Amino acid sequence: MVQECRITVRNRSDQACGFYLFQLQPAYVIPGAAAAVVQSICVCSGNVAPYSSSGPQLEFGFCEYVLAGAVREKRLAAGGCRYVCAAGQDETGMLEFVTRRMIGTQSSADRVSGNCTHLNAKPLGLSPCTNEAGVTLRSFRMVVPFVWDEDLSRVCCGNAIQHSDGRVVLSSFVQPVAYTWIDCAPLYAFWLNTGLYEEGETMPYDRTGPVPVLIQFAIDGPQTFVVDYNADGTFSPGE
Repeated sequence: MVQECRITVRNRSDQACGFYLFQLQPAYVIPGAAAAVVQSICVCSGNVAPYSSSGPQLEFGFCEYVLAGAVREKRLAAGGCRYVCAAGQDETGMLEFVTRRMIGTQSSADRVSGNCTHLNAKPLGLSPCTNEAGVTLRSFRMVVPFVWDEDLSRVCCGNAIQHSDGRVVLSSFVQPVAYTWIDCAPLYAFWLNTGLYEEGETMPYDRTGPVPVLIQFAIDGPQTFVVDYNADGTFSPGE
């Protein structure tokens, strides 16, 4: 059974406000390469009017499991690409988008978890997951084939988030390197901030100032969080 996680935002300031959510940036390991340049993506956003005892509130809901994701931008989009699709496998005029449900390595002796998938460059795809020894703890692995560099042009690989209604957003990504692998260790934790980013839009991984606030989900912890945005520009736990 898939566990659903939910974040409710109440705007207790005196004016309408925009909010967006981005995931705690995972650790990425690519052997033989310099430190990976990780791009973060807004996984959801919305605007909400001031809250009263019976007023409006903003709801963000997710399925709590790990998805490996690969996306190819088929052509450059004016104003940038939005890395979101209606389902886990999709192709539009702008994107090829594929995902695979994964289970991160549980221990150094793990021989069961489906922690590894193989990337296919053309057409873009991810193989059924298998267990592979040596995958970084709490990570899944994406094995990149031996292909020409142009076959990986405009391809990005990372982790994805599935919303309660089924749509999928690539949450973070790196550029794949041919004939190597990518280990990704996502955590089910999110930064909530004020702003106007669109869902699926690449954004700076900015955690400065009195906001944002970090919301962390745990397997044995609460799966619903209520957060108040206050008139002084800070966040606090909702009652």
